[in-house]
Amino acid sequence: MFTLLHISDLHRSSHDPIENSSLLGALLADQDRYLIETPMVPKPDAAIVSGDIIQGVKLGTPDYANELARQYAVAYDFLCALAERFFDGDRSRIVIVPGNHDVCWNTARDAMTQLVPEDPPVAAHAELFRASSNLRWDWKTRTIFKISDPGSYQGRLDAYWQFVDRFYSGANLKYPIDRRRGYNLFELDGGRIVVAALESVHGNDCFCRQGAIERSVLGACSLAIRDLPQQPILRLAAWHHSFQGPPHGDDYMDIETVQEMVGNGFRLGFHGHQHQADAAAYSIHLPEELSMAISSTGSLCAGANELPRGTNREYNVVVIDDAYTSARIHVREMTQGNHFGRCGRGAFRVDGFSELHWLLPAGRAGAEPLDNRKFVDSIILRAEEGLYSGNAVEAVQLLESLGRDITGHARTLFIEAARVSSQTDKLIPLLSPPKSVGEFVELFGAFLLGGRLKDAEELLTGAAEFEVDGSILESLWVKLNFQKMMGKSK
Repeated sequence: MFTLLHISDLHRSSHDPIENSSLLGALLADQDRYLIETPMVPKPDAAIVSGDIIQGVKLGTPDYANELARQYAVAYDFLCALAERFFDGDRSRIVIVPGNHDVCWNTARDAMTQLVPEDPPVAAHAELFRASSNLRWDWKTRTIFKISDPGSYQGRLDAYWQFVDRFYSGANLKYPIDRRRGYNLFELDGGRIVVAALESVHGNDCFCRQGAIERSVLGACSLAIRDLPQQPILRLAAWHHSFQGPPHGDDYMDIETVQEMVGNGFRLGFHGHQHQADAAAYSIHLPEELSMAISSTGSLCAGANELPRGTNREYNVVVIDDAYTSARIHVREMTQGNHFGRCGRGAFRVDGFSELHWLLPAGRAGAEPLDNRKFVDSIILRAEEGLYSGNAVEAVQLLESLGRDITGHARTLFIEAARVSSQTDKLIPLLSPPKSVGEFVELFGAFLLGGRLKDAEELLTGAAEFEVDGSILESLWVKLNFQKMMGKSK
């Protein structure tokens, strides 16, 4: 199983704030609880943060840039602490996307010019409510604005991107962050899962509240995944905006965007924005095999005035099964005393979770859907090709991504590749304990090369357990004693 922590809408309310330490403490205490629940919820392997990192600032706020920086500093400290506590400090395991609160309204407004009514009047209504239009309607003044400085307008997310660059600085990202293309890719579970982090704030600003992913972004993202050297088993998508809302609302995303995701092979989606958890499978007039499961989470930090009636602060824990064809969505709800626990509302009211299922898409050129066995086989084949073409370092990296699946031929290849690339230190955790006399000798050699003579001696002392031939054992003792005389112990 692979487990995701899904949090969203981290914006803090001035009237009902929650501090980083209180929030982190509540998350850790809740982890202690759900680890012993039935069904057991495993520790999260990675996290998705689906937008609204900060509260943002209102139009006309003096010194708004410093206020944005202050809010992002709070979010930075929280997510860094989250990475340390949940993911051993590995920030590459946290996927972040922007939300509408991350859009700087002041920057957007400064890039616009108010238009003077024309005579005769121009029928501009059709252009006023499209995210891709350069015209905006202000209901307050009942006037039209034009985005007259597109370059400055694009900078309305600069503070967000500065935060992102700082957060991922030094992180071991498989694919570098690119702020210009509308999506970023994150590899999880050793490459079995790829997450497309999508920006649903195209055209979103102080006058345009709707969510939108820029046209061509999903196509470009799908092509980028298709061109990866190793195809994932499961494609996930994360964005911010919901795709449904009340009749009077205008701050959600077009459902056709989800249809395009389905057609491009995405099978599980994550979003926030609506401040309320939900989980459902959407086929949207497409055949069943092209359905997509979508999970939304509530707000982790919003105050009471910003939450739907009867809803509290929430987050989700998503457990994906080993076949990558279903998931349990566990909703955790904050109650009295800032404690999280099982949600008892809506679809989650019985057990605190809901199950979603989907069918994996066909592989490239109509091949059968990729499963874990085929994924492992393809990794082993690539590693073998790398090893015997002189790239043992790449072979080690590929085989390391298999994690629990380094067995059989993969194990043999890993041993050889680590030896050839002088990375024998990586053999120690794999070969402890050894499964054969050959592995016993390899482990002994790794201990010697690493200067771990006490470990080498302890291994030889227990050689009888591994049925090591006497002549081999005598030879190893000679090598060990020589190293001791040379004083190369650590």
